[in-house]
Amino acid sequence: MNNLPARTRTFADGEILLEAGYDHEIGYVILSGHVRLRSGHGALVESAAQGEVIGGASVLFGGPQELTAIAHGPVEALAIDRATVSAQLTRNPDAVREMAASLLARLDLVPKAEREAASSGHDSPLAAPGAWSEVRLRPDSSATRSGMPRRGIVISDIPFGIGRKPLRGEQAPRTGIALTFNDSKPYNLSRSHFMIEHGHTALMIRDVGSQLGTVVNGTRIGLDHLHNALPLHIGENGIAAGGADTPFRFVLEIAT
Repeated sequence: MNNLPARTRTFADGEILLEAGYDHEIGYVILSGHVRLRSGHGALVESAAQGEVIGGASVLFGGPQELTAIAHGPVEALAIDRATVSAQLTRNPDAVREMAASLLARLDLVPKAEREAASSGHDSPLAAPGAWSEVRLRPDSSATRSGMPRRGIVISDIPFGIGRKPLRGEQAPRTGIALTFNDSKPYNLSRSHFMIEHGHTALMIRDVGSQLGTVVNGTRIGLDHLHNALPLHIGENGIAAGGADTPFRFVLEIAT
């Protein structure tokens, strides 16, 4: 990410950084100050502070902003534009995917409509905060059984990331990857592949910029797909990391 050009901008109290309904082709990382995010009707949705990202989804996927970002007091922010990201993607996909993981790490990209759609296609309720007691990741293929106990592992520290073991000379991922597996070319696993995280309404799986995406309960997520995160459900959740024939398959059990 350090080799991606960016610029610092300052905003006065009440100044608009991004406006809902417009495609600004840029996103911001907040360096100092606070930003309030409002719907197109003016309702306060949430606030963002130092280190958080606004407009990242539009930069990566295109399309208009969903929320208006307004400075609450003086704000300093780092702007990253879509044209730069696109150019760097051609020259250095790994660098941009690392940047994408950073941009998306702070975003909850599971809108209400998608949460409802996910719920309607699953027999169990969402794994809402306080509704579950244990999270266990079990292997569901020979490739994953070779790298973890057959009974699986209980995940007590969340976020919990999974990825490929770096080869000699490769940089270790900067995200919190706790479990890694060996893979060979053509790789299915990326060094930073997916994370189990706390979402606003439920535990969720987030693809953190992998090359081939992640399938969660039959739905593929990732940078090249409509969404990069999906909520999890009480009971068993199927996860496949990589392409259509990937051997890296898991079952995530969430117990009440």
